[in-house]
Amino acid sequence: MNKTLPFALSLSLLTLPAMAEFDLPSIDSDSANSLLSSANSLSQFQNSAVVNDLTTNLSVSPEQASAGAGALLSLAQSQLGSEGTSELNSLIPGLSSLGSSGLLKSVESMESVKSVFSSVGLDPSMISQFAPIVLEYLGTQGASSGLLSSLTSLWQ
Repeated sequence: MNKTLPFALSLSLLTLPAMAEFDLPSIDSDSANSLLSSANSLSQFQNSAVVNDLTTNLSVSPEQASAGAGALLSLAQSQLGSEGTSELNSLIPGLSSLGSSGLLKSVESMESVKSVFSSVGLDPSMISQFAPIVLEYLGTQGASSGLLSSLTSLWQ
């Protein structure tokens, strides 16, 4: 996955009206709907309580918080079974749509998570600060002990 895809997606949404003004070739309605759905999911995730918790507790930007949390959650989605993934998707607003749209699909190892952290200006050592906050948030949302245990092991 291109690590700048969420930012490129935001930029492309900002330029859509400009494309119409210059009478450039339009995109088909399915592509436009998919792009808007992805943007709405990204916005919903960036405005979620877990991202707010990270920005407040770690003094990181919302973009850094959403990229870091997104990388950890993407790793979880790629490693958990369908039951764990389903539970995780039910606990984080916008996560299931982001995963199905391809924005979070490529993080499949802790090395990939570290790379995402680095790409947004976060030291990869901050993973150890992000993980407990995300786990605490999931716990307050009613995550099962099995899911929390699996995530704790995965994010070490």
